[in-house]
Amino acid sequence: MRLRVLDQGHRPRQRLALRLMRLLSRTDPDPVVQVSLYRPELFGRPWTRFIESAMRGPSEWSEGERELFGAFVSRLNACRFCVGVHEATTTILLGGEDVERLDHWQDGGFEPKVAAMFALLEKVTLEPDAVRTADVRAVRAAGVSDTAILDALYVGFLFNTVNRLANALDFTWRTDADRIRLASNLVRIRYHVPDFLLR
Repeated sequence: MRLRVLDQGHRPRQRLALRLMRLLSRTDPDPVVQVSLYRPELFGRPWTRFIESAMRGPSEWSEGERELFGAFVSRLNACRFCVGVHEATTTILLGGEDVERLDHWQDGGFEPKVAAMFALLEKVTLEPDAVRTADVRAVRAAGVSDTAILDALYVGFLFNTVNRLANALDFTWRTDADRIRLASNLVRIRYHVPDFLLR
């Protein structure tokens, strides 16, 4: 259910920032940003810093691979909004070929490290109580370091959280062109939300 308060309930500074975002990006602001600006005490600075770090901070995974993991988890959670936006960010960063293979990732075509990480992300997302040490060992055996495993699990946590938020609050875009603009803006701003807007 879309809450009107996310469109109309912001404080003056945040309302002005959202108007400016709408003007500069030629589309509605990212709904995740709208939630962060509406309730900065809940989804404020620590949350947006975590998002920025998980998606654009230093990692053995490229930014495109992290977007691919986000799109993958979003598909598992049937989050239409996040699938649409993050498949587009993946396409911008890696090309469309990887996105097209997501439905059949087990059939090969992905680098072994990425495929091994998909297997763990799938289990963590769909059967978290069934995850065992052997699942992590299988990812290590594919050559993925513990640090890289942790980085990908952070991305999985992020998208498992945002997918639920997006589905519960009915996040959407108006047109397919708006979806592409949202994705392009995320790539351009690198998930950064200025701290002064989160006060």
